[in-house]
Amino acid sequence: MTVHHTTSAAETIELGRALSSSLQAGDVVAFYGDLGSGKTTMIKGIAAGLGVTEVVKSPSFVIITEYRGRIPVYHIDLYRLGQGGARAGLEDLGLDAYLGGSGVCLVEWAERGEAMLPETAVRVRMSVTGTGRRIEVGGGAA
Repeated sequence: MTVHHTTSAAETIELGRALSSSLQAGDVVAFYGDLGSGKTTMIKGIAAGLGVTEVVKSPSFVIITEYRGRIPVYHIDLYRLGQGGARAGLEDLGLDAYLGGSGVCLVEWAERGEAMLPETAVRVRMSVTGTGRRIEVGGGAA
């Protein structure tokens, strides 16, 4: 596991860009952290690093947003599933078709879908500190 500290949105985006260089089709990046911890901000950097030119925003109301880049990017937000998520609900979403598929899956609120995530998922744990963000990256390809 590596620990990073960022003090601005620009630094968090740049860290996402750096992480994107190690990602390939079929990879899953699972994000953990409270509201406002910077998950979507870091995802903007990963998406940009993967060639996405569209504006990336939280897909909370649609749950899954697909973006075109060098490889497909699937931005998945499980916030609305509630604590612990329900495996049946995740399966109804077709989440398993995205995980390990032809693109990179970026999963916010990953703890709500933990049962379906592959062991190889890169896990990013984010928290707010007095001076910015603490970002732990571990597992998977990172």
